[in-house]
Amino acid sequence: MIFRRNFGSRQAGEDCRVLVRSSRLPRVEIDTTGKRRCSAFASSAFYSHCCQAITAFVSIRSTLSWGSCNLWGKIQSGLGHTRREQMAVKSWWSVLSTGVAALLGSIIGGGTPAIAASDNNPRTYAGDYQGGSLPIGTFIAFQYGSFAHADAFVDPTGHVLPNSHANTWVEFTRVTYFGELADHPFVIEADLPFATLTDVNIPGTNNRVAGGLVDPVFHMTYFFISDAKVQRWFGLTNFLWLPLGRSFDNRSAVNVSTPGQLTDTPQFGYTEGLGKISPSLNGMFFDLIANASFHGNGNSPLEVVNPPGAPLPGVLRYDALTQRPSYDVKAFLRYNPSTFLFAAVGIEKSWGGEQIATNGRFVPAGLPLTIPQPDMSLGRDDFLRGHFQFQIPLAQDFTIAGDVFHDFQAKGGFRENIGVEVRLAKFFFPPSRAN
Repeated sequence: MIFRRNFGSRQAGEDCRVLVRSSRLPRVEIDTTGKRRCSAFASSAFYSHCCQAITAFVSIRSTLSWGSCNLWGKIQSGLGHTRREQMAVKSWWSVLSTGVAALLGSIIGGGTPAIAASDNNPRTYAGDYQGGSLPIGTFIAFQYGSFAHADAFVDPTGHVLPNSHANTWVEFTRVTYFGELADHPFVIEADLPFATLTDVNIPGTNNRVAGGLVDPVFHMTYFFISDAKVQRWFGLTNFLWLPLGRSFDNRSAVNVSTPGQLTDTPQFGYTEGLGKISPSLNGMFFDLIANASFHGNGNSPLEVVNPPGAPLPGVLRYDALTQRPSYDVKAFLRYNPSTFLFAAVGIEKSWGGEQIATNGRFVPAGLPLTIPQPDMSLGRDDFLRGHFQFQIPLAQDFTIAGDVFHDFQAKGGFRENIGVEVRLAKFFFPPSRAN
């Protein structure tokens, strides 16, 4: 699960000092005799101290001098003006409105990423596919708990936001049952996850967190090969992430749930014992795990009141979210000298999964305008991560496992400098079959 960022609204009372440089457009004057006397102004740039950015905008100083020549009143009353003059006024307003829309669109649409969860991490450990040799009828109850400290937020272009950081907390329960289908092991599993973030700082956002229930997961694994004698296992798993997590809050900086996305993740796992290559490699195993996540469309991923960088108050909204497929590959070298006891080192590469907000618009307060916004990239599932994993049996039917991980690279989300996960497993084995 990857999180991305969402600009929050500018708070009332903030010190927003504005310096204005303006340049006059050619004066246009109109009087009641048909001569032109009124004036229009355009401001070419301003500097906003609170958002620390120089942006261009148009300031319509509502005087095509309506007050001095009383043109607006005469248009309302229909006195002293020809149809041609009324159309000329409408033409001026149309030109200025188009200019405002074009410039505001370029300002607001210039990069407003959003944080939302991305369902793409099944949290498969080294050696999990070796479990295909467990007795049919085995039931396992897992409890996972993890903490990760992110020392930076990296936007989709690879830019590190200064002084950005967060702590991510995840815990979930997984239940697993080993059945049989066509004389091959068939495993049914379900996960109920929860997550939140603390100590969040993402510059330009309100840093609010919408934590709680993450999208539940249902998955099944069919083992095509499960041969403990030759030490080879190959299984195919399908994960289905159901959009039943907490309600998505499109005004919070961080969401642990998706904006109503259904995700399907097919995955294969392959394990090979290396002892057959050389006796000196007895107890050594190679694990390869790869998957692809296909994401459905999301709804209303972003809504910002008075977005930073906008020269006018208003509301920025995006109505839809599309996400490209995510891909993930993990490889481990594992030493497993006895049942349930192992240590492993591995590398993981994830890429793809770009989230794109679509159907965006900005509605300035008090103006009869709806300004379309360009599609916006919100984040990606892109990182390179190292793992050290281990498992220790505390009893014949109870184990504790751990995963220590570090992101070497990340783009389009938090870069997790250090993370630790603990997994507890309680096994319920079936009664021994009679001979």
